[in-house]
Amino acid sequence: MTYVACNLCGSNDYTVRFEQGVAQVNQIVNCKDCGLMYANPRVQEADSVLIESYDPEFVLASMVKPDAWRVGKEVEQVKDHEKTRVFLNKHYPQKGKLIEVGGGLGYLLNFFKQDGWNVVGVEPNVGTCRYAESEFGIETIPTILEEAGLEDRSVDVVLMMHVIEHVSDPYSTLKEVYRILKPGGIFVMETPRYDTLMFKLLGKRERNLSCNGHIYFFTTSTLEKLATKAGFTVLQTDYVGRSLTLDRVFYVLGVMSKSQLIQKILKDVAVKLALNKISLSLNVRDIQRLYLKKPDSGSA
Repeated sequence: MTYVACNLCGSNDYTVRFEQGVAQVNQIVNCKDCGLMYANPRVQEADSVLIESYDPEFVLASMVKPDAWRVGKEVEQVKDHEKTRVFLNKHYPQKGKLIEVGGGLGYLLNFFKQDGWNVVGVEPNVGTCRYAESEFGIETIPTILEEAGLEDRSVDVVLMMHVIEHVSDPYSTLKEVYRILKPGGIFVMETPRYDTLMFKLLGKRERNLSCNGHIYFFTTSTLEKLATKAGFTVLQTDYVGRSLTLDRVFYVLGVMSKSQLIQKILKDVAVKLALNKISLSLNVRDIQRLYLKKPDSGSA
């Protein structure tokens, strides 16, 4: 087990929100001083370490299977970023260099590449990087951001979608984003939020809380404070939805049930009814997307 201090204010004083094994594999606590919710202690390595260890050949082979859920998930969710495209084009009508931290298979990067951006993916797994390179011709760096070797003030836009909740030291990651952005550069960050009616009603069963890879759980306030601490100005905060297939909805319901039997039943029903063929969009306002800016005179 690894004990950590609050990443926002540095305090070691906390209250236990959910004991180990109740909501997920980790104990989840709230900082008494600033309110940040996080996993403490941690019983496993951060996801970036685990993802980096995945066998590249196995990852590539799994992506060409007919039921490759990861491919379907990325394809579906590209459409959710049309507003991001419009926002960025207002600030950069001539486009520029765009980095996605946690670029995955490259579908979102390709969306921006087709719009005229010079894109690069940073992703710790070699297999997913190879997929992005072979499918879309996208340059990738197979490591975490802090080890990618990007130059100071070299990037116009950084995207980081559903990554910050997985990293071991969010503040250091945000400072690295700040370092590589040009003065005036834009940083778009998306992550679940926990100042919601859904979280109040569901508690330990809340869908995002149940993911063992999530080790930070931000409210809008704590995320904006962390971004501000790292030097960014908050331009806009949106509460966004997700596009997904109906079988994925059944999967989420199974996770929320905390029952392996119910999960199996729902999976079997989803397969039998071919629910992966039915798409829908949901917005229960439990995902936040922050548009941040490095000051025009921002130092590296």
